Amino acid sequence: MKKVKTLYLHGLDSSPLPQKMEMLENAGFDVTAPFIDYRKEKSVYQRMRALALEENIEFLAGSSLGGYVAFWLAEDLGLPCLLFNPAMSYSDQLSDFIPDIEIGSCPARFVVIGQWDEVVDPQTNIRFFREIEDDNCYHRLIICDWLAHEIDFPSFEELVNWAAAGYRVFKRIQTELR
Repeated sequence: MKKVKTLYLHGLDSSPLPQKMEMLENAGFDVTAPFIDYRKEKSVYQRMRALALEENIEFLAGSSLGGYVAFWLAEDLGLPCLLFNPAMSYSDQLSDFIPDIEIGSCPARFVVIGQWDEVVDPQTNIRFFREIEDDNCYHRLIICDWLAHEIDFPSFEELVNWAAAGYRVFKRIQTELR
């Protein structure tokens, strides 16, 4: 089976960990994972958008601040995404870094929220993602009662495989509807 060209965006003060990239690869994703210095680079969104277009990215994944950027890229480019504890509760502080994008173009969204997240408010995230659910997006939200903000490797692997399986179902449904 052909691997899905994927752009992975790590979180603030983090980096693309080789173990996580390997787990994404093993789940069927062909991963591009640039290092981003969010504190210094003010044009992260524009650079990641250009990279997604240049690399013909088919799927986006991101954690925390990377999840926030991946969410908006998914809406902007009409791509499916996997988001781990996306920093949606910081939208007020981060909105200057994202152009004005209307929600409604992302075809499939897999969202993982750690119930015990101490960095990104899980209740704000849950409300945000429940409010934007609609019939035009294959929307899956999982609230993990064992996770905080950081995601351990076994949980990351399990959740990547969950999203990969869901993405395959989404693609099959798309094919059947044609």
